[in-house]
Amino acid sequence: MTLRPVGRPLQKRLALAYAAGIYGAGVLVLVLVDVPLADVGSTRHVDGPPPAANGAGVGLHRLLAGSAVALAVLVPVALALGWFVAGRFLHPLRAMTATAREISAGDLHRRLDLGEPADELTELGRTLDDLFARLQASFDAQRHFVANASHELRTPLAGLRTLLEVALADPGADADSLRATCEEALALGAHQERLVTALLALATSERGPSHRELLDLAGVAGGVLAARRA
Repeated sequence: MTLRPVGRPLQKRLALAYAAGIYGAGVLVLVLVDVPLADVGSTRHVDGPPPAANGAGVGLHRLLAGSAVALAVLVPVALALGWFVAGRFLHPLRAMTATAREISAGDLHRRLDLGEPADELTELGRTLDDLFARLQASFDAQRHFVANASHELRTPLAGLRTLLEVALADPGADADSLRATCEEALALGAHQERLVTALLALATSERGPSHRELLDLAGVAGGVLAARRA
């Protein structure tokens, strides 16, 4: 399966959120500093004449202009810093994604094995490790089932083939011997049918029971004992 390259929308959103926080903090600091200075600069003496024009007004104007420039410069700085912080935050998640893709490619024995610190990403990694362990156990059980099914089916098929080859190789076989051979072949076929039914039931049981029925164990045990005594 070919995976399409994925962009970085989450990093962009985190970067914008961090940048907005940094920019908002900068605006708040400038407001807390400039507003009191502006109030002091605009205060006039009630009892005396207005203060003479001096460098205070010019200094306040420069302060406000400098604050505006600082806010403008803070925008790209906040974006760059937010992008860097978001990238550092998402780096472990990208590493987990790359490792998970390699594991899903066929090597189910590998694990993420995230250590410290014990945070949300570590919990996610442990959950994925548990999932990979269950998948590995499921695939191992499937391989064992296929191997056992192949072995169990090969044995009666080989017996049936041998039986037919012996019957065909006997030029003096009469009707009774051929009939006996056919009866044995039918018995082997019935055995194969029961075996296939049992294998299908075993494969179905791997998914859990579809329905439940009450079973009389006493009756089953009695039937087995009666069959052994007969």
